[in-house]
Amino acid sequence: MKCPYCGAENRPGGRFCNQCGKRLSADTGVTSDTWQAPVSQGGQDAQDAHPTQTQTQGQKVSTSLRPGDRLQNDRYVIKRILGEGGMGAVLLAEDTRLNNKLVVIKELISDSSDPAQLQEDVRNFKREVATLASVDHFLVPAVTDHFQEGSHYFMVQEYVAGENLEERLNRLGKPLPEGEVLTYASDILLVLEYLASRRPPIVHRDVKPANIVISDNDGRAHLVDFGIARPDLAAGAARKQTSALGTPGYAPPEQYQGKADPRSDLYALAATMHHLLTNRDPREHPPFVYPPVRSLNPRLSPEIERLLTRALQNDITKRYQSASEMKQEVDQILEERFGLMGATLTTGAHPISRPRPQSGGFPSRSSTPTSAPFSKGRGTSPAVSTGGPFTPLPPTMPSAMPSSSPGAPDPVTGPVQQGQQQFQAWQGSYSPPQPRLRPGIRGIPGKRNYNGQVLASFLVLLLVLILIAAIALGAFSGLRQRLQESGTTGTHSSSATAVSTALPANINGIGAFTIKNSQGQPELLGLSDGSIIFDTTRASGDADLKQQAAKSFKADDYAAAQSYLAQAIAIDSNDAEALIYQENLRVLASGSPYLTLVIGTMLTGSDTDVGREILQGAYVAQREFNDAGGLNGFKLRLLIANSGSEDGYAGTVAQQIVQAARQDSTIVGVMGWPFSAQTINAVGVLARAHIPIVSGTASSDQLSGLSPYFFRVAPSNQVQASAGARYALETLHARRVAAFYDQGNSYSSSLYRDFRQAFTQGGGQIVVEEHYQRSQNNQLPALLSDALSKNPDLIYFAGYASDITPLLKYLPTTGTFAKLPVLGGDALYQPQGYSAVRQAFTRLHFTSFAYPDEWSYLGRSLPAFFSDYSRFYSGNGQHSGYGYTRADFNTILAYDATETLLEGC
Repeated sequence: MKCPYCGAENRPGGRFCNQCGKRLSADTGVTSDTWQAPVSQGGQDAQDAHPTQTQTQGQKVSTSLRPGDRLQNDRYVIKRILGEGGMGAVLLAEDTRLNNKLVVIKELISDSSDPAQLQEDVRNFKREVATLASVDHFLVPAVTDHFQEGSHYFMVQEYVAGENLEERLNRLGKPLPEGEVLTYASDILLVLEYLASRRPPIVHRDVKPANIVISDNDGRAHLVDFGIARPDLAAGAARKQTSALGTPGYAPPEQYQGKADPRSDLYALAATMHHLLTNRDPREHPPFVYPPVRSLNPRLSPEIERLLTRALQNDITKRYQSASEMKQEVDQILEERFGLMGATLTTGAHPISRPRPQSGGFPSRSSTPTSAPFSKGRGTSPAVSTGGPFTPLPPTMPSAMPSSSPGAPDPVTGPVQQGQQQFQAWQGSYSPPQPRLRPGIRGIPGKRNYNGQVLASFLVLLLVLILIAAIALGAFSGLRQRLQESGTTGTHSSSATAVSTALPANINGIGAFTIKNSQGQPELLGLSDGSIIFDTTRASGDADLKQQAAKSFKADDYAAAQSYLAQAIAIDSNDAEALIYQENLRVLASGSPYLTLVIGTMLTGSDTDVGREILQGAYVAQREFNDAGGLNGFKLRLLIANSGSEDGYAGTVAQQIVQAARQDSTIVGVMGWPFSAQTINAVGVLARAHIPIVSGTASSDQLSGLSPYFFRVAPSNQVQASAGARYALETLHARRVAAFYDQGNSYSSSLYRDFRQAFTQGGGQIVVEEHYQRSQNNQLPALLSDALSKNPDLIYFAGYASDITPLLKYLPTTGTFAKLPVLGGDALYQPQGYSAVRQAFTRLHFTSFAYPDEWSYLGRSLPAFFSDYSRFYSGNGQHSGYGYTRADFNTILAYDATETLLEGC
């Protein structure tokens, strides 16, 4: 094939000319495409392109690749052009060998006709590949491949999804908070510390806001675009600067003289911080001139001004002489002014790279854990009410709750006084755990009375949570000792077929076991720290990758576990199980001490969707807590406890949690379970071990005052049933109700009793009571037929979404009952659970403790939770709707319950 541009002969089917490198196109005979600049969506669209080289619509670019083109025998599929840098194009592509994982490909482009210059460009590109390939740090995108096709050279890097700091500054239009800038600077200094430790040291030469990306996955600052980075050669060696001058406004004076060394990157970072803290773009002012930051932003601290004044000295000998020295002062300001710990991946004073078990980057799972008190999280949601589509209650809970019944303690002071008596009795027998720091982990300066703080923290835990419960529950009916009769020993199950609830003898803390449920189906239950995967039935098919991550985790190969989890999340962006384990690895990698909460949920059986939503809410709370720095550097780790489809197994798994807490003093509480029957089975087991449990949605009246260790953020069934009865009478104008409920299920029976009382007091009549059994759906058609024979004008179904689906399926669509409405409680609010009965779904009504549109309905601004939820789960905007950008009530309240535990502690 002859090249239409230079006339050189090429092999048949070739894509590029071997002589001039132009695209061989028999169809168009053109060498370049008309390209429209992509709109940044907070991703990495601009992270590798210099901001001064922006593209405009219709501008010609010299890259010979187009979206849809394939490289390396079809392995890489080009998705779009991200931009052009000094010596190459930057492309977003999919790696078809890794489940279409997104990667960044850099292509060498040279318009030079000078063979010597072309050879120099190739050498520079190969130098960049070699430099980056040798960089092994978790905050730098790794090189995963490089190759040549024809006369074109390509390098493949990890894709860091997120927003670079120039984009963030432009979006906000105002300076960033000091604590935030210092946190990002601490991350970048960790990278520069590593680069300086290489032999020879590596100088980035282009540190600036556009080259610092805040990752959506880990929330940390990543340093990108090493296009002009190079090893720092020995003094006196020749340096040909070419394009290595950096970006004006950020580059120090010596860089223009060909004398850059690691201290030059510290200057550029300080110039970047100056820009972020003042919103003064140094590129628009004379070079090497930086006014004192407090003259531009008076809210900044004197400490940050002193730091930047020193770091921006033109004389290189008067600046910080190492990244370690500058980082020490950055971290000191973070700790003293903001109570945060700076970024660290160190053991002793030796900086390490991408963590592996042998390197000390991650402490071993067998290391002694750290026990520590902690403080409030970032709870942003208003108090939960029985709002939703019905009459919303005020956001202030005391006025929203009913008055206490005669003879009950005062709804505010009574329970607190009783709780104090219980605490005094408990305090006498409680011995606080001894503080133990993992090898290589620094203690917290100034915390000398450590044991006293642990005890004081638990005192605050009990008193604050008791107060929360008193307000949220209203009529707190006393601390009744009803554990045995309520099934709290872990032996109760509402299923029709009895199942064994004994914990297998070979289980002691972390671990899993397989059972056959009442339907004869096997389920994997237990408690996992990342070494066990429960959620293996997702439609995305990411289970194999998660299993590989668990296998690597058990083998202490945490770097491999991180890689597998990242691939799984790339396939399924809202898989909270994978995200939680990834965040746990991030906590371990930080080297910070941590506290641990256990999430009680269901990831097997018919209610798996609910269990996934619980994990989503917990993960948002975990990320927010950790991204905000935790408390004095203490981060949050989550364990996942799966109790499956049988209510009784919550008590069994609770026994595991007690075992784990005896071995791991960082475990301070349990968030869960979502269903009342499960919670009742777990409360007694946990209470005897003095482990508090906070549920987001367990609303049975039987739980009211059951234990001083149980709390919830949702009102009781009495409140929502009364709201439902009013809605039935006043909105649906119902007078004759056929009721369905499970006598053996605490939630179902108490919800129905409360509804019946409120409905009949309002003038309504219960014409028939149909007793169904949960998970025994084959009963429902016959029960429905009997109910319709009583001529009701409303069906009240006190049960769960997984049980009502058959009933909706068999509802008549013609005749007298063609429009018969169905009303129920919060457990029917399952947006993703009615796809098989979408038409009948329009006849369904239910009360709800939370609703994503509740805030706009009340005329209030949305809490940060909702934007964080979308950011964490939407896959960079690739997905939308429930589960991706829209949270349902289980998720919202699981988040609130997790925040309540953090608040109390």
